[in-house]
Amino acid sequence: MPHLTRALIRKRAEHNEGIISSLEEISLHQEELEGIREVLGTTCRKLKIVYLQNNIIPKMENLHHLKELEYLNLALNNIQKIEGLERCEFLNKLDLTVNFIDFDHLEESIDQLVSRQHLRELYMMGNPSQMDWDPGFKDYVIHRLPQLESLDGTHITKSMRIVAAQAYPRLEGELKQKAAECRVRKAVEAEAEAEEKAEKDAKKAARAEAIEAGEIEDVEEEEEEDEECPHTPAARVEMYKELAEEKAEKEAREKERQPKDRDFDKEQAERIEEVRRAEEDGKIRQCNEGKWTFSFDEYAKPGHVVLDVACQRHLDSSLIDVDIHPNYATVIIKSKVLRLNLPAEVRVGDSKAQRSKTTGHLVLVMPKVNPDENSVTIRREKREVAELQSAAEKAKVEAERKRKEKNTAFQMQEAGAAALGAGGGPSKAVNIRGLVLPSKGGIAPPKAAVMNAVSTTRKENTSNGSNGTDANMPPPPPKSHALVDEDEESEEEVDEDEPPPIF
Repeated sequence: MPHLTRALIRKRAEHNEGIISSLEEISLHQEELEGIREVLGTTCRKLKIVYLQNNIIPKMENLHHLKELEYLNLALNNIQKIEGLERCEFLNKLDLTVNFIDFDHLEESIDQLVSRQHLRELYMMGNPSQMDWDPGFKDYVIHRLPQLESLDGTHITKSMRIVAAQAYPRLEGELKQKAAECRVRKAVEAEAEAEEKAEKDAKKAARAEAIEAGEIEDVEEEEEEDEECPHTPAARVEMYKELAEEKAEKEAREKERQPKDRDFDKEQAERIEEVRRAEEDGKIRQCNEGKWTFSFDEYAKPGHVVLDVACQRHLDSSLIDVDIHPNYATVIIKSKVLRLNLPAEVRVGDSKAQRSKTTGHLVLVMPKVNPDENSVTIRREKREVAELQSAAEKAKVEAERKRKEKNTAFQMQEAGAAALGAGGGPSKAVNIRGLVLPSKGGIAPPKAAVMNAVSTTRKENTSNGSNGTDANMPPPPPKSHALVDEDEESEEEVDEDEPPPIF
């Protein structure tokens, strides 16, 4: 069964950021607590509201430190007597619903509350004395506690106080009689319970002896379930013990499914020791167990080998171990090994290991033993980088050129469409002939057809006849004007300065 501890109090003080010294309210219900320990009062002296309902607390104790307590909830517990409230001067509300306050301790319990002048609300519904003495219980409590304003949720009126005062002498005698009967009944029940327990113990002992002698097999005996569970403190304790066991088993199963708590510092130290031992034995091989991203750089800082390892930005540096050798470097990050062969031999004593404050990357700067070592490879890498940069620039320029051409064509298309729309003509291709003068390399516009009048005359034949006419020839046609295309007869000069015709 769990106990009331400082750890439990701190857990229940989440609403106060885990600070228990200034805690004013705490909820400790359904924790299967078996008592109120002194740690509650000594650590939380400023408590004003305490919820302790639905536990198996048998006694009201260790409450004398809670001088500022205003509301105490002890419903559904095993309280048999009200006590321990002498120092709780500001107690305003007390809830003892469904407990075991019987007639033998009722008078003492009410005496404990008489001096609590600030008490205004009291709940005692479900106690044996309240269930077995109705309405005598209500009148007795109302008369004994004149400062009360509410009993079991019912507002107390003046008429109720008058009735209670009239019935009090009779109720006092009845209470004494009931208290005596209750003590006798409890004594008988205690004897019967003791006999029953002794009988069960004897049966268990006999069964154990029979099993040892081999007379019967060791089979778990099924417990006979009673039809009705008695409402007693002992029965509630047994029930809550079973609930606590089930709860513990459930928590254990959930804990097994959860990831185990890891000690990263211990794992790191063990892993470092293991790697160093393997290197001493000559077991050296390249590996990248953590799949870390890394890169070598030999030309950014001439004469050095720079190794960049992409660690997480918020990774604690205590979980990173670096070991540099002349020809290889070993980095252990969170128990994962990264071992790489270096492109050149380096000076171990002058090497440095740093971490970037912005990215968290681990940077190893290792000076070469021979600064000119691997220079051909470095020049080749520089050249490749320059070529890549040049190609990227060319691609960028070409893309910009294509973009501009595309924009120009689009603008010309929009301008033509706008011109056609303004002219109201049919949608057809734009005629660009004549936009540039022919003297400047443009195309001359087509020549317009011109009609010219041409005169024709008839020639007389003087070889025959006196008049030079032939009698058999038809008369000449009258003079007329024929249409002749200017392009076929002659070509006119085009004035270059004349503006192009508009079609």
